[in-house]
This record gives sequence, C-alpha cells and structure tokens, in this order.
Amino acid sequence: MNNSNPEIFQLFEAETSTYTYILMDKDSKDAILIDPVIETVDRDIKYLNELGAKLKYVLDTHVHADHVTGAGLLRQRTNAKTGVSVHAKVNCIDIPLNDGEELSFGKHTIKALTTPGHTDSCMSFVSGENIFTGDVLLIRGTGRTDFQQGSNEKMFESITKKIYTLPDHYKIYPGHDYRGFTVSTVGLEKKYNPRISGHTTFGDFQKTMSELKLAHPKKIHEALPANLACGMLKNEKQVFHPQIVNGIPEVTPEDVYLNLGKVKLVDVRRPEEWHSELGYIEGSELVTMGPDLEKYLSKLDKNEEVVFVCRSGNRSGTVTFQAQQQGFKKTINMSGGMIRWNELSYRIKK
Repeated sequence: MNNSNPEIFQLFEAETSTYTYILMDKDSKDAILIDPVIETVDRDIKYLNELGAKLKYVLDTHVHADHVTGAGLLRQRTNAKTGVSVHAKVNCIDIPLNDGEELSFGKHTIKALTTPGHTDSCMSFVSGENIFTGDVLLIRGTGRTDFQQGSNEKMFESITKKIYTLPDHYKIYPGHDYRGFTVSTVGLEKKYNPRISGHTTFGDFQKTMSELKLAHPKKIHEALPANLACGMLKNEKQVFHPQIVNGIPEVTPEDVYLNLGKVKLVDVRRPEEWHSELGYIEGSELVTMGPDLEKYLSKLDKNEEVVFVCRSGNRSGTVTFQAQQQGFKKTINMSGGMIRWNELSYRIKK
C-alpha cells in the first residue's frame, strides 16, 4: 500500500479551540475526518462537498470532555463509518480500533497508535509523514492528566516511546491549540516543548504536571455522556441510530416495533389509505404528504426525533430527505412501510 502524504485540511472550532482534520486522497477523493465537533458538522459537510470528497471514516482521538463529537451525526448524514479506541468502550461506533490497526482511503492508509495518558482511550493517527496527536501532545505543551483516567506515567511513555520515536521531520497536528500554533514537527517538539522535550526525565515531567492548576472543561457534564453515545445525546437520548441507505436514514419495522411509544411516528399517506386493509400503527399520527405535512413541519422542533411511515417506504423516504434539507436533524424513514409491517404480522388499527 502506497502511504505517501494525503492532502490535509485543518479546520478550527473557536469556542473549544478544537482542530478538525480532513485527510483526502486527491485521486479517488476518498477522505477521513478526525475529531469533528457537533456544532460544525454543517461546515464540515459543506467543505467535503466543495472538495468533491467521499467520506469513508470519521475518527475520534479519544472520548472528549470539552466538546461533543460530530461523529454520530456525520455517520447519519454521510454513511461514513465511525471509529475510536477499543478502550473507549463506546458501543455505538462501527470500528473499535486496536493499536497498530490500519484503514485505507484511496492509495493512503492511516494507522492507529494507542497513546494513553490524557485518557485511557487516547489514540494518535499516523498517515504518511504526519501524526495527529489529539490531546496527548500539543504544540509546545501536552494534554492534562488530572481527570478522566489521566496518568503522568502513561502520557510520558506515549510521547517518549511512541511519538518521539518517529522521524524528526514528521509533522505534528494537535487536537487543540490555545496560542495560535497550527502545526509542528517531532524534531521541534523534542527540542522546544517546555513540558516534555527529548531530554526531560519522568521526574521532571511529573513535577511540571503536578503544578498545573486547571479548571475543568466547561462542557464536561454535557460532553462525556454524549460522546459515549457517539455525540447523539444532546438534550435527550436518541432512540434510533439509523442506517444510511442512498443518503436517507432508515430503520426497520422491527426496530420501530421494539420501540413503540418512545418516538414520534408520522404517517404521510392519504386518509383513505390510513383506513385501508394495511391499517396504521397505533400511536402514529396521520399528516398527509403535501401542504398538510409542510404546515406540520413548519411548527416542529428540528431536533425532535421523528420516524416517517407510508405504504412501502418510498414516500416516507422522500419526506425524510426533504426534512433533512430543511435542517431537521433526526428524521428517519421506516423501510418497507406498512406492507412490511403487515408481513411481520404486527398489530394494526383501522
């Protein structure tokens, strides 16, 4: 596998000083996105579209405490697969990453390195001659070790035994920066990093870290539970984590049946179909596709989770897509519609 340097695009979220990275193979346009922030998902998708990129993977360097990840929302809207360290114990991801595991995008690969210390789930990602260090090694600094499984010993080992063993010319792209730095190199950090240079002893590092007096991140109580659910917990728990089929989030009638009463069901058929032999799902609401539905959507909270239903799944799929275009975040199509619901012999009302 040719692992020359991919194209790299560095994006910034100002409130939490978080860097998000897009890595792209210029020929195939296959792309990977690292450390998305939920508030900037629309920006990231727009940028990907402008690049003509095909997003394959969304990776988090760890379970963040300072911001909510956009990974789950990006998966919902692009069909990309999500990945984070196996040590994060996040059940909703697609790929639990192990040390040394590689993913390909076009002619490039990205390699996951376990680099704990800031948290047990911290990973750095190497692609070409570049390393994305998350919150473990920053430019002229390091991540903190005073909460969330932080460990001075683990961080020291991660930096000195893994990151600093890479060639000096390898570029370092951190997860955050608070002083205006954007990129460094392994050689520069080994020479100038005041917390951990290439000559720092563990005793010196431990003393430096013990003297830091840092306030906890402002969003910690929101971010940690949300990130254990791939960022899909914001104000309340989302019932479904739909599959993306031709760009449309979908769940099966089996999924809906097992979660009746937990989410709003909107049937978009005509009134005569509502009372046909296929019947309707108890608890669902009839809002016929067209002007009635447009009026209904104009009054609906765009963060509310809604499953659309029709006869076969075609009209409800169209409605789901149209609602997404209008800015709805959690609209979902029930695949197979009432035809499939009846085939499964689930209870109906007429």
